Amino acid sequence: MARSIKHYLVSAALLSVACGGRTAIESELSWPAEGAAGSGSAPYTLDWSHVVWDDTILTEAVSYLWTRSVDDTWAVVADDLGSFHREHWDGVRWTRTMAENDPSTRFDEAQVWAAANGNAFGGSSKEVQRWFGQRWSDWPGSPACRAVGGSALDDLWCATESELWHSDGVSWTHAMMPGVPPGIRGILARARNDVWIWGDRGASHFDGALWTREINGRVKRVSASGPHDVWAVQDGNVLHSTGPGSAWTTQNPTGGQIASVWSESLTNTWVVAAGAAMRWDGSSWQLMELPLTDERLLISGSSEDIWIAGSLMLIHGHPVRRSR
Repeated sequence: MARSIKHYLVSAALLSVACGGRTAIESELSWPAEGAAGSGSAPYTLDWSHVVWDDTILTEAVSYLWTRSVDDTWAVVADDLGSFHREHWDGVRWTRTMAENDPSTRFDEAQVWAAANGNAFGGSSKEVQRWFGQRWSDWPGSPACRAVGGSALDDLWCATESELWHSDGVSWTHAMMPGVPPGIRGILARARNDVWIWGDRGASHFDGALWTREINGRVKRVSASGPHDVWAVQDGNVLHSTGPGSAWTTQNPTGGQIASVWSESLTNTWVVAAGAAMRWDGSSWQLMELPLTDERLLISGSSEDIWIAGSLMLIHGHPVRRSR
């Protein structure tokens, strides 16, 4: 049963360090892809230096965010009783999803990943669960996992804190290999030969044949816009490399404890800290003030929108369209 999370649109200040403050009102929740043919509108570009924020208020704390496209975002939220729910954004509204056998069933605080066709996969303490658009169902014979990722329906990964598993879409195989540290907290599979895992003891990369440890020490997040543009969060700083085997540079443009990083392209990478965000445009960091001050922050997005979550608030933004 669909449930629309209360949200409202407000006038948002478009803030930039390089340009003075500008104000605009944007009421659209989504729009066609940049320069889309047949859209009936004039060609435009998306200006990420100016983002319009829609304030979306949640009564639950968001513990996980994952976005495939402007009309496909998943969030794991916790209610006041400590139960976890899976919410899906279709580009217009949020819907609370249910389990197949028991609609009242609550989910674990495990991750969700979705394929291009809309099918999704969620971890749990018992088995991987599958979403085909109506209800979540258990995947018989699958492992119990917390972290989930993939690059295609036949290239799925999931992990417990000490084990890594891979699926060809039919069956699951234990995939623990040298170079994979225990304490896995996240998976990013960009391609069959470009997979990252990270967690309590570092980050490792899979090139399709071998796993290689790339970072030692606890890593909170890894994001990459491509095989040669990789970002990680460690010890409150953001690390960057030009790909596996390359040196990592450490920086902290916020001056605070960076909580997460999200990279959409070589000219559009974001880091978030308490109450603030900064964007890398390919040459410098730009302050992007946020309409929230929560300490715990998550970030996710697509080429057309961005989501940032605090303890009790989830905000949604769009880059401004500029006519060409």
